[in-house]
Amino acid sequence: MSPADPLAQLHDIVLPSAVSWWPLAWGWWVLLALLLTALGLVIYFRWRTKRRQAYRLVALQELNRISARFEDDGNAAEYLQHLSILLRRTARSAQPCNFPIDIKGEAWLRWLDDYCPETHDGFTKGCGRVLLTGPYEAHPDIDQAQLLPLVRVWLQQHRNQWQRVPASTRSSKDSHTANHPRNGDQQREVKHA
Repeated sequence: MSPADPLAQLHDIVLPSAVSWWPLAWGWWVLLALLLTALGLVIYFRWRTKRRQAYRLVALQELNRISARFEDDGNAAEYLQHLSILLRRTARSAQPCNFPIDIKGEAWLRWLDDYCPETHDGFTKGCGRVLLTGPYEAHPDIDQAQLLPLVRVWLQQHRNQWQRVPASTRSSKDSHTANHPRNGDQQREVKHA
Protein backbone atom coordinates (compact mmCIF):
# COMPACT_ATOMS: atom_id res chain seq x y z
CA MET A 1 0.00 0.00 0.00
CA SER A 2 1.13 3.38 -0.72
CA PRO A 3 1.81 5.81 1.90
CA ALA A 4 -1.22 7.87 2.71
CA ASP A 5 -1.79 10.82 0.49
CA PRO A 6 -1.99 13.83 2.78
CA LEU A 7 -4.34 15.66 0.35
CA ALA A 8 -6.81 12.78 0.37
CA GLN A 9 -7.26 13.26 4.07
CA LEU A 10 -8.45 16.86 3.70
CA HIS A 11 -12.15 17.55 3.88
CA ASP A 12 -13.99 19.72 1.36
CA ILE A 13 -14.67 23.35 2.26
CA VAL A 14 -18.16 23.75 3.70
CA LEU A 15 -19.70 26.99 2.54
CA PRO A 16 -22.23 28.72 4.74
CA SER A 17 -25.80 28.74 3.50
CA ALA A 18 -26.85 31.68 1.33
CA VAL A 19 -27.98 34.78 3.14
CA SER A 20 -31.76 34.99 3.14
CA TRP A 21 -33.43 38.16 1.91
CA TRP A 22 -35.95 37.79 4.72
CA PRO A 23 -36.17 39.38 7.22
CA LEU A 24 -35.29 42.62 5.54
CA ALA A 25 -32.66 44.92 6.91
CA TRP A 26 -33.93 48.24 8.34
CA GLY A 27 -32.66 50.17 5.31
CA TRP A 28 -34.92 48.18 3.00
CA TRP A 29 -37.91 48.87 5.26
CA VAL A 30 -37.18 52.61 5.07
CA LEU A 31 -36.89 52.46 1.30
CA LEU A 32 -40.14 50.49 1.03
CA ALA A 33 -41.93 53.00 3.27
CA LEU A 34 -40.64 55.90 1.14
CA LEU A 35 -41.77 54.23 -2.07
CA LEU A 36 -45.24 53.49 -0.69
CA THR A 37 -45.55 57.06 0.59
CA ALA A 38 -44.53 58.46 -2.79
CA LEU A 39 -47.01 56.18 -4.57
CA GLY A 40 -49.75 57.22 -2.15
CA LEU A 41 -48.99 60.91 -2.73
CA VAL A 42 -49.08 60.50 -6.51
CA ILE A 43 -52.44 58.73 -6.33
CA TYR A 44 -53.82 61.35 -3.93
CA PHE A 45 -52.72 64.34 -6.01
CA ARG A 46 -54.09 62.80 -9.23
CA TRP A 47 -57.41 62.11 -7.53
CA ARG A 48 -57.53 65.64 -6.08
CA THR A 49 -56.74 67.22 -9.44
CA LYS A 50 -59.40 65.13 -11.15
CA ARG A 51 -61.94 66.08 -8.49
CA ARG A 52 -61.02 69.76 -8.74
CA GLN A 53 -61.48 69.68 -12.52
CA ALA A 54 -64.72 67.67 -12.56
CA TYR A 55 -66.86 70.78 -12.94
CA ARG A 56 -65.17 71.45 -16.30
CA LEU A 57 -66.41 68.14 -17.68
CA VAL A 58 -69.94 68.88 -16.48
CA ALA A 59 -69.79 72.35 -18.07
CA LEU A 60 -68.56 70.93 -21.39
CA GLN A 61 -71.37 68.38 -21.39
CA GLU A 62 -73.86 71.18 -20.74
CA LEU A 63 -72.32 73.19 -23.60
CA ASN A 64 -72.90 70.24 -25.92
CA ARG A 65 -76.56 70.07 -24.84
CA ILE A 66 -77.02 73.82 -25.34
CA SER A 67 -75.40 73.64 -28.77
CA ALA A 68 -77.56 70.67 -29.81
CA ARG A 69 -80.70 72.50 -28.66
CA PHE A 70 -79.67 75.53 -30.73
CA GLU A 71 -79.07 73.33 -33.77
CA ASP A 72 -82.62 71.96 -33.37
CA ASP A 73 -84.61 75.14 -32.73
CA GLY A 74 -82.33 77.94 -34.02
CA ASN A 75 -83.35 80.35 -31.25
CA ALA A 76 -80.23 82.55 -31.03
CA ALA A 77 -81.40 84.71 -28.11
CA GLU A 78 -82.12 81.68 -25.96
CA TYR A 79 -78.80 80.14 -27.02
CA LEU A 80 -76.91 83.25 -25.88
CA GLN A 81 -78.82 83.32 -22.61
CA HIS A 82 -77.90 79.72 -21.90
CA LEU A 83 -74.25 80.35 -22.83
CA SER A 84 -74.09 83.35 -20.53
CA ILE A 85 -75.65 81.40 -17.65
CA LEU A 86 -73.28 78.48 -18.24
CA LEU A 87 -70.24 80.78 -18.24
CA ARG A 88 -71.38 82.46 -15.00
CA ARG A 89 -72.08 79.15 -13.26
CA THR A 90 -68.72 77.79 -14.33
CA ALA A 91 -66.93 80.98 -13.28
CA ARG A 92 -68.61 80.76 -9.89
CA SER A 93 -67.48 77.13 -9.53
CA ALA A 94 -63.95 77.96 -10.66
CA GLN A 95 -63.51 81.02 -8.45
CA PRO A 96 -65.96 80.78 -5.55
CA CYS A 97 -64.10 83.38 -3.48
CA ASN A 98 -62.90 85.68 -6.28
CA PHE A 99 -65.90 85.80 -8.59
CA PRO A 100 -67.84 89.06 -8.24
CA ILE A 101 -71.46 87.92 -8.45
CA ASP A 102 -72.78 91.29 -9.59
CA ILE A 103 -70.26 91.77 -12.42
CA LYS A 104 -71.78 92.71 -15.77
CA GLY A 105 -71.15 94.48 -19.04
CA GLU A 106 -67.61 95.15 -20.21
CA ALA A 107 -66.21 94.15 -16.81
CA TRP A 108 -67.75 90.68 -17.20
CA LEU A 109 -66.19 90.18 -20.62
CA ARG A 110 -62.83 91.49 -19.37
CA TRP A 111 -63.06 89.06 -16.42
CA LEU A 112 -63.61 86.15 -18.81
CA ASP A 113 -60.58 87.12 -20.91
CA ASP A 114 -58.40 87.78 -17.85
CA TYR A 115 -59.05 84.35 -16.35
CA CYS A 116 -58.38 82.62 -19.66
CA PRO A 117 -55.62 84.28 -21.71
CA GLU A 118 -56.03 81.51 -24.30
CA THR A 119 -59.18 83.28 -25.56
CA HIS A 120 -56.94 86.07 -26.91
CA ASP A 121 -59.46 88.81 -25.93
CA GLY A 122 -62.19 86.96 -27.80
CA PHE A 123 -64.82 88.18 -25.36
CA THR A 124 -63.77 91.82 -25.08
CA LYS A 125 -62.77 92.37 -28.71
CA GLY A 126 -64.08 89.39 -30.65
CA CYS A 127 -67.22 87.40 -31.27
CA GLY A 128 -67.85 87.01 -27.53
CA ARG A 129 -69.07 90.62 -27.36
CA VAL A 130 -72.45 89.34 -28.55
CA LEU A 131 -73.02 88.15 -24.97
CA LEU A 132 -73.52 91.79 -23.91
CA THR A 133 -76.66 92.53 -25.93
CA GLY A 134 -77.52 89.35 -27.83
CA PRO A 135 -79.49 87.66 -25.06
CA TYR A 136 -81.79 90.69 -24.92
CA GLU A 137 -82.45 91.01 -28.65
CA ALA A 138 -85.31 89.28 -30.45
CA HIS A 139 -83.13 87.96 -33.31
CA PRO A 140 -79.44 88.50 -32.55
CA ASP A 141 -76.90 87.93 -35.28
CA ILE A 142 -74.30 85.45 -34.03
CA ASP A 143 -71.42 83.60 -35.59
CA GLN A 144 -71.72 80.20 -33.92
CA ALA A 145 -68.70 78.89 -35.84
CA GLN A 146 -66.52 81.29 -33.81
CA LEU A 147 -68.55 81.69 -30.62
CA LEU A 148 -68.86 78.00 -29.76
CA PRO A 149 -65.09 77.31 -29.95
CA LEU A 150 -64.41 80.47 -27.92
CA VAL A 151 -66.74 79.33 -25.13
CA ARG A 152 -65.33 75.80 -25.32
CA VAL A 153 -61.75 77.12 -24.96
CA TRP A 154 -62.78 79.17 -21.95
CA LEU A 155 -64.49 76.20 -20.29
CA GLN A 156 -61.48 73.95 -20.88
CA GLN A 157 -58.61 76.30 -20.08
CA HIS A 158 -59.72 79.03 -17.66
CA ARG A 159 -57.82 79.49 -14.42
CA ASN A 160 -59.58 78.20 -11.33
CA GLN A 161 -58.97 78.87 -7.65
CA TRP A 162 -56.09 76.37 -7.52
CA GLN A 163 -54.20 77.80 -10.48
CA ARG A 164 -52.08 80.91 -10.70
CA VAL A 165 -54.04 83.96 -11.78
CA PRO A 166 -52.37 86.48 -14.12
CA ALA A 167 -51.41 89.81 -12.52
CA SER A 168 -53.73 91.74 -14.87
CA THR A 169 -56.66 89.74 -13.48
CA ARG A 170 -55.83 90.64 -9.92
CA SER A 171 -55.79 94.35 -10.73
CA SER A 172 -59.14 94.23 -12.58
CA LYS A 173 -60.66 92.14 -9.78
CA ASP A 174 -59.38 94.59 -7.18
CA SER A 175 -60.82 97.54 -9.06
CA HIS A 176 -64.21 95.80 -9.27
CA THR A 177 -64.28 94.88 -5.58
CA ALA A 178 -63.13 98.34 -4.55
CA ASN A 179 -66.21 99.82 -6.25
CA HIS A 180 -68.56 97.33 -4.62
CA PRO A 181 -69.83 98.80 -1.32
CA ARG A 182 -70.04 95.54 0.59
CA ASN A 183 -66.55 94.42 -0.42
CA GLY A 184 -65.13 97.90 0.15
CA ASP A 185 -66.42 97.84 3.75
CA GLN A 186 -64.78 94.46 4.29
CA GLN A 187 -61.51 95.75 2.88
CA ARG A 188 -61.58 98.79 5.20
CA GLU A 189 -62.24 96.54 8.19
CA VAL A 190 -59.27 94.37 7.28
CA LYS A 191 -57.00 97.40 6.91
CA HIS A 192 -58.04 98.80 10.30
CA ALA A 193 -57.65 95.48 12.07
